[in-house]
Amino acid sequence: MSTLSIHGDVHIPDHLIHALDLKPGVELAFERQGDAIVIRPLVASKMSRVEDGPNILAYKGAKVTLEEMDDAIAKGAAKSL
Repeated sequence: MSTLSIHGDVHIPDHLIHALDLKPGVELAFERQGDAIVIRPLVASKMSRVEDGPNILAYKGAKVTLEEMDDAIAKGAAKSL
């Protein structure tokens, strides 16, 4: 259990810091949900977009179109029958 200080500071229990792998300096977002306060870490590096997929996966091969992917999938499916 934590206590709110006169300055509005709250100590996050160690087990929660470790469970969420929080590091010093991480930004936290506070939300009110009814009579509760939800605190979420803002971790921009974990957010990604679909188009970032090849970079996230460290893919170094040639880029292909969706049509080329669909064709390859169809050929693979036909071979498996």
